[in-house]
Amino acid sequence: MVDYSSQEPNGLSRQHSETINTEDFGLFLKQSDPFDFDVMLEIKDKEKSAIKAIDLAITDWRCIIS
Repeated sequence: MVDYSSQEPNGLSRQHSETINTEDFGLFLKQSDPFDFDVMLEIKDKEKSAIKAIDLAITDWRCIIS
């Protein structure tokens, strides 16, 4: 299990952003390619960001949606 969050651009240290940064999340998926794990999003707009994350991850070999 990996907790994933996007940093609030002008926020305090460790402050989660309102929505996922899709460019950063796509890079995270590429850089973590050899590893298989579950991802838990730490983002304020949970469902909206989850849909964005799934749209990016759907083509990844590790993506299993149940």
